[in-house]
Amino acid sequence: MSPTLGVVTLVLITVVWGSTFAIVKDALDTIPVSLLLAVRFSLAAACFSFVRFDRRALWPSLWLGLLAFAGFASQTIGLSLTSASNAAFITGLAVVLTPMVAAVAWRRSVAPRAYLAALVATAGLGLLTLGEGGLAAVNAGDVWVLVTALAYALYIVYLGEVAGRASVFSLAGMQHLPMALLAWAWAWPERGALVDVPLATYGAIAYLAVVATALVAVLQVAAQRVVAAPLAALVFVLEPVFAAAFAAWWLGERLPPSGWLGGGLVLLAMLVSELRRWPGRRPHGRRPDG
Repeated sequence: MSPTLGVVTLVLITVVWGSTFAIVKDALDTIPVSLLLAVRFSLAAACFSFVRFDRRALWPSLWLGLLAFAGFASQTIGLSLTSASNAAFITGLAVVLTPMVAAVAWRRSVAPRAYLAALVATAGLGLLTLGEGGLAAVNAGDVWVLVTALAYALYIVYLGEVAGRASVFSLAGMQHLPMALLAWAWAWPERGALVDVPLATYGAIAYLAVVATALVAVLQVAAQRVVAAPLAALVFVLEPVFAAAFAAWWLGERLPPSGWLGGGLVLLAMLVSELRRWPGRRPHGRRPDG
């Protein structure tokens, strides 16, 4: 793969990630959160059934699975309560939170621009979620998705710590097993509702699992072999933009002017954070799939 094709591939990946917010929110009208996650993670795990068991990946995959499950679960709950556009921009805060998590949990030094990015992101988050309604405009969904951003930041930093301990496919594949088990433990009391789920919803979940999770994981590995991590991170900033576009087209959502300004500030903060990584060993560029 050439570097140019690699960049194009990464842009397509952000399009897929952006589409997942609207698709998940639409699917939640016909399936409970827990069952959506259980079916999605089971299908994703099945896509990696060709991956051999790797003892070196056992504990890292367990922790990665727990963090990814926390991120997906909080995001999906949040999407049931807030708009897809809000969820996308708030999830993007993971980029800004990542260096902060590295500083607190792993005692890494943080560049001054990371603190500037955090301030800009906070202002953007305020405009995005408060609008003209003040604190009364904040809903529980926004708070849940903020948990998602923190979980994804922890995931990114921890993956950077363990990425070299096993093969990419082992880490990517094996982490879906604890994710599926946790999801089924949550969904088991509601398993009877599966018979009432429309076929179209199962089609949407298949897209989320096979395309947005399994296929994207393979494409991202291939693309980031030829695209530098800083450039890849900048491309990923496009994700909430595509998510807002899909939400407008698929769900008819419209952000007010204050929301677009807030979203723009979040994007600016992501750019400021990613233009130059903090000193020291940088975390791996992957995040759990949207």
